[in-house]
Amino acid sequence: MSEHGQILAPGTVRLERMLPGPIERVWRYLVDSDKRARWLAAGEWELRPGGRAEFRFDHAALSAEKLTPERHKGSEGATGTEAVLACEPPRLLRLTWGGADEPAEVSFELTPVDERVRLVVTTRRLRNREELVGTASGWHAHLAILEDVLDETTPRGFWSAHEVAERGYEQRMQAMDEYFRWSADVGREVRDHGGSWSSLIRRRLDASIERVWAAWTDPELTSCKILACEPPTRLRTTWKYGDFGDSEVELRLTRGDAGTLLELEHFTCRTADEARGTGSGWEVAVLHLDSFLRGLAPPSDVMHPAMDHVWTTVPA
Repeated sequence: MSEHGQILAPGTVRLERMLPGPIERVWRYLVDSDKRARWLAAGEWELRPGGRAEFRFDHAALSAEKLTPERHKGSEGATGTEAVLACEPPRLLRLTWGGADEPAEVSFELTPVDERVRLVVTTRRLRNREELVGTASGWHAHLAILEDVLDETTPRGFWSAHEVAERGYEQRMQAMDEYFRWSADVGREVRDHGGSWSSLIRRRLDASIERVWAAWTDPELTSCKILACEPPTRLRTTWKYGDFGDSEVELRLTRGDAGTLLELEHFTCRTADEARGTGSGWEVAVLHLDSFLRGLAPPSDVMHPAMDHVWTTVPA
């Protein structure tokens, strides 16, 4: 599991940590003011939808590292009040985040896993790139302190952890900026065929139809049974992956004035969610194909969670 969070959308970041249990103990460090003050901020919370959640930050109290970097001086002694949106002890807490004007939203999801607890912190509706990097870095550093507190070890330096995390998220955002630009021109559908489902991807590629066909049909890259072949516009094959049942994939290419329109449809999925999963997987392949055709380096795998996420939003 990567320490860095997953940037799922331009305004959404998700961090996951495995913590020592039991779940009730982790929940108390989330909702009890004195315990929360050891890793995040003090403040009384009304644990009901519509309740107030107060925050009183004291970063110098989190570790032996007392000096606040000059550019973060404004956060010293910061206070705020958020609203509780949902509370289901000891598994879910959801709050507004960032104040009264167009607030973001943060959720804490706790799941017991054997003797440990999976904590997932997801912040949504962040307004811009700078806010996402700052929020992700902040949660990264605060969760590092929480890990140390729960492990009963000396907490690492908050601002040192924040600085390292911030550099990492800046680098990841460079890759994600490329993906979000690319993703904006991808068409996605989940189709109901009456008893089975399919996923469909559309993408215009900056290459001739003959070049796209050649890249897709290279015998060194394919191993399946051909069901239909109409070069260079249509190819239908069988498909087998892992424990999933046998299915079929159809590639359709259309010559355009500026490049080639690709449609890729994966048939005979058993459920809409399975179709969304195949759509996500094929989107990875199409992104790699597009990069290859344009002579670019292979795309970073930090983009993959965002592809999974965007397919969860495709209606059936």
